[in-house]
Amino acid sequence: MGAGRPFRLDHDAVLALGVRRRWAAGSTLFLAGERSDHVLLLESGRVKVASAAPTGRQVVLAIRGAGDLLGEFSAIDGRPRSATVTAISEVTAIQLSGAAFRQLLITDGATTFALLRMVVERLREADIHRLEFGAYLSQQRIALLLLDYAERYGQKGEETGVTISIALSQAELAQAVGASREAVTRTLKQLRERGVVRTARRRIELLQPDVLRSLASEPGD
Repeated sequence: MGAGRPFRLDHDAVLALGVRRRWAAGSTLFLAGERSDHVLLLESGRVKVASAAPTGRQVVLAIRGAGDLLGEFSAIDGRPRSATVTAISEVTAIQLSGAAFRQLLITDGATTFALLRMVVERLREADIHRLEFGAYLSQQRIALLLLDYAERYGQKGEETGVTISIALSQAELAQAVGASREAVTRTLKQLRERGVVRTARRRIELLQPDVLRSLASEPGD
C-alpha cells in the first residue's frame, strides 16, 4: 500500500497566487458531488479522502499530508468532486483558484510534468489497492495497512517501536482495508495479545513490524 509523493509545487509561487486557509480537525475541505474547481496545497496536518459506495458504505481512499495537492481533477476537467476530504487534524493549506491553477499548468512545463508524475503515482497506488483487495484476506490487508502507515506517518520511539501518528478510529481503518469493524477489532486484539502492537484511543504502536510482514505474506484465517 506504500506510495511516494513526487509532486511538489513551488510553495512561494503558489502562495503568491493563492491564499492561506486553516481548518479545524473534523472540518470538510471538499464534499463529494459539489461543484467547485479550486485546489489546495497542504502545508501542515493530515486529511482523509473518502468516497461512498452505491450501498452507502464509506471507503477511505487515501490519507494525505503536507506537500500533497488536493482537488486537481475538478480543476482540470470541471466535473464535480469525486470524494469527500476531511481534516483528521488541524490543517493549513494554500487555496488556489481553478483558473490560476490551469494557467500555471499552461505556462510552467515543469509543474505540468510533475503533476503528470503525481497522477501516474496515484494510479499505481490504486492498482496496488485493487490487487490487495482481490488477493489478500482481511487480516493480511490490515497488516499491510499498518506497515504502510508506519512507513509514511510513523514516529520512532526512543525505546520501543513505531507509533502511527494519524488519528483514525477502528471504523476508519476498516473502511481503508475494506473489512468490517469487527474484523479490525478482532485482528488488533490478536496482535496485542501476541505483543505485536500496542493500541490506545486513535493510536497504534507497532512493536514487532517483522511479525506483521510475516503475517501479510501468509494466508489469513
